[in-house]
Amino acid sequence: MKTFQINKILIPTDFSKTSLLAIEHAAFMARLCKADIYLLHAIEISESTYSIYNQAVVFIDNKAIKKIALKQLEDLAKKLRKEYAITVKTLCCTGKIHTEVSEEVKKNAIDLVVMGTHGVDGFNEFFIGSNAHKIVTKCPCPVITVQAHTKRLGFTKIILPVDDSLNSRQKVDYTIALAEKYAAKIYVLGLVNKNGDTDPKKFKIKMDSIEKAIKKAGLPYEFKIVKENNLAVAAMKYSKKVKADLITVLNDYESDLTGMFLGAFAKQIVNHSRIPVMSIRPLEGIYKSVSLAAANPF
Repeated sequence: MKTFQINKILIPTDFSKTSLLAIEHAAFMARLCKADIYLLHAIEISESTYSIYNQAVVFIDNKAIKKIALKQLEDLAKKLRKEYAITVKTLCCTGKIHTEVSEEVKKNAIDLVVMGTHGVDGFNEFFIGSNAHKIVTKCPCPVITVQAHTKRLGFTKIILPVDDSLNSRQKVDYTIALAEKYAAKIYVLGLVNKNGDTDPKKFKIKMDSIEKAIKKAGLPYEFKIVKENNLAVAAMKYSKKVKADLITVLNDYESDLTGMFLGAFAKQIVNHSRIPVMSIRPLEGIYKSVSLAAANPF
């Protein structure tokens, strides 16, 4: 794969508290990587659209709404240019946000999307939020999701979960590239399902190759292998134990139906992680999803 360079960062925003937090994370990264920021707001017209921009507006006026949105975007852009000394561009369009994000990523050769999202509670395990889910699933470039309680900016400890699936190794290059930017330590977590049929010799070869790649990059790291039923829970427990600030996951492939979808492991991580998550789309092949036999413990 080509080297992961962060030159252009796109941030979808609805001006909510969580999306504003994502903007702060992205701006910090943009200053570090000398990258440009693209602030994107998509206007999805409905009877309640006006309330986002001005509660006094009681009718749908596309031009008026866009004018208000552009003003808010430009105010944000000015603030970021002043505080971070970075280039910020604003984009405002009408349409579904997940569709517009994918289009702008392709049109502007975006390297990374950073967005705010909301986790779920109880048994609503397979719903991150319609827009967040579709963006993470369909976006052709990596997506970092940030939840409201993620206050600390920057990454110093990155969790790299590795299982025995076909494409799990693809996360390594992205993780190393990001760790190099932040001079971060990589915590490689080998995940072995208790009820699976992982070949110990093949898994060791994979782990050894990852260690070799990290050593070559000259980055600090730690290795740990755990055997659990629910691998996502194991990854999140470990991230809490080492006080990590980022987890990388790989989106799953659905073998022969609709193409990409966010699989069970990635869903649990993006839903419940209390630290940012970088979701990466596999470049090729079929992703053999890990088994998450344990019931949702949240």
